[in-house]
Amino acid sequence: MFEGLVAAAEGARGAGAIGAWARVENAACARRLAAAADVLERLIAEAGAVDREQWCIDNWTIAAAEVAAAQGVSLGVASHQLLLADDLRRRLPQVAGVFATGALTYRTVAAVAHRSRLVRDAGALRKLDTELATQLCGWATLSTEKLHTAIDTCVDRYDPAAVRRTEYAARGRHIDIHNPADGSGAATIDGTLVATYADALDARLDAMAAAVCAHDPRTAEQRRSDALGAIGHGAERLACACGRADCDAAAPTPSTVVVHVIAREDSLGDDTPAMLDGHVSYSQEPEPAGPAAIDPGYLMGKGLLPAPLLAGKLAATATHQPLIHPGQAGPEPRYRPSAKLAWFVRCRDMTCRFPGCDVAATDCDLDHTIAYPAGPTQAANLKCLCRQHHLLKTFAGWRDKQYPDGRVEWTSREGQTYTTHPGSRMLFPQLCRPTAPAIIDHTADTDSEGDASQARTLKMPRRKQTRTQARQQAINDERRHNQTIVDQLLAERNKPPPF
Repeated sequence: MFEGLVAAAEGARGAGAIGAWARVENAACARRLAAAADVLERLIAEAGAVDREQWCIDNWTIAAAEVAAAQGVSLGVASHQLLLADDLRRRLPQVAGVFATGALTYRTVAAVAHRSRLVRDAGALRKLDTELATQLCGWATLSTEKLHTAIDTCVDRYDPAAVRRTEYAARGRHIDIHNPADGSGAATIDGTLVATYADALDARLDAMAAAVCAHDPRTAEQRRSDALGAIGHGAERLACACGRADCDAAAPTPSTVVVHVIAREDSLGDDTPAMLDGHVSYSQEPEPAGPAAIDPGYLMGKGLLPAPLLAGKLAATATHQPLIHPGQAGPEPRYRPSAKLAWFVRCRDMTCRFPGCDVAATDCDLDHTIAYPAGPTQAANLKCLCRQHHLLKTFAGWRDKQYPDGRVEWTSREGQTYTTHPGSRMLFPQLCRPTAPAIIDHTADTDSEGDASQARTLKMPRRKQTRTQARQQAINDERRHNQTIVDQLLAERNKPPPF
């Protein structure tokens, strides 16, 4: 079937080719999700899988790690895909069959899975699956809102308490901060707040923006933006940027928050002309700036900071800490690395070194690739791993090999291999110069393999309830809320007329 879709697409032209290749893409996506479901099923069928359900790094996380590494995506993205793959395999097999023909998009099947997830009765779910598999191809041109309405109508027909209701929108409140990889040094924020909190924040930003003197060069919107940054640093007011010695609002509030920036020394004194405050108006199209004269800095775990922004906004008030490459220095005598070595490893790696993970190095553990004491405490045997991936390596069968230039070769439970490089390789390649190779100490006093494995298992953080139990409880809670609404609507409808 898939080969037929490819052949039809290769023979199509123009708009017809677009639609034909879209069907190929949909069919390939269906097979990718089916492969992800296979990974989960094989894992659950293993001996010991039941015991792992109570682990913090449970069967689901282990499977999601395989899915994430295979695609170069984060664990969260992979977990979302795995949830959809599992729904299509266990709950919506007929919809999955239509998806495999290329007739449905990922957006459509994801909406179906999400909006039918509260259906609990097996008979109702089978009927819903049958109806949606029949109807979905005719809904291809619906907008997102209309598609959700159509799916909800079907769900309501078989299980009114399973309709996802707008009252639960507040449960989805969030704040996301995005650092685009455009080298601008600016980030965007979007999110959802409870309305009263949003009003309070809006008023607070206005008040802080208005507290500077009349000579501050920033616009009102720029001051509001900087005020939010000041709040992030624990400040109660926004420091005025007028630069006048007699300004009462100029002194900044001492920060209680630390952010880490890696930069070349010459970046801190960059004098490239740059207008960072005030209104900008061009009488004509500006000329391209051309290559930067000085390399940018890097905000740990976030992205680039152009040298003019770094010099103009941060350098004067920042604490400067020199970074020293360890060269061919030998291992340190203790398990815990010195502050100097730890800082070098974090700056070299920049993020977690597991495939697809971008947790900042400052939020990671320092892992001995070859376990201490057999493995030495030195740069060639240390790397950054976030807590989840550190536990995953320790308990879930992943193997790793590290090289003096910081490269790490990973081998997954299923035998797939992946290579990750230090995050500094592009921006600060000098940090990736080879260090002294790690030499295994075969005389080190270590536990037997069996004893060590048992000790690790005892140290694995455990869940109060399994992931399945937590999901079922959330479904039951939402259904109970929905049933109350349904009962109220029925009671209102069945009231006797007022005459």
